[in-house]
Amino acid sequence: MKKFFKGLITVGALAGLSYLGFKGYKRFDEMMKLSKTLPDFLFDLLGEKPKINLSQKLNSLSIAVGLSAEGYENLKIDLEEQIDNYIADYYPNTAKLRLTITKYIKAAEIEEDEEDDGCGCGCGCEE
Repeated sequence: MKKFFKGLITVGALAGLSYLGFKGYKRFDEMMKLSKTLPDFLFDLLGEKPKINLSQKLNSLSIAVGLSAEGYENLKIDLEEQIDNYIADYYPNTAKLRLTITKYIKAAEIEEDEEDDGCGCGCGCEE
């Protein structure tokens, strides 16, 4: 009888760990899909592709949306509500998390037309 209960507890523990692992995998998979599809969704709404930074903790999700200065000033929609609705519609497991959305102005990308000096470090040294 002791052997039966020991086996039952072992099977129950393995089933519980497998369930937690599967839930973790699903959450991770949804986060990867969200990081790929959210910029495209926001491009359709805003007309520019924003920079998205996702940060997930145990029961919370932080999304930082980087917009150009012009796009940030001309923002006429409630971006937080649109993102929240998008996540609730397409990623229901992620919608259960506490969601924090921040908007910021991303730095202008500078294109440098400097000649390559050959060292590859971009410091201007003559090695």
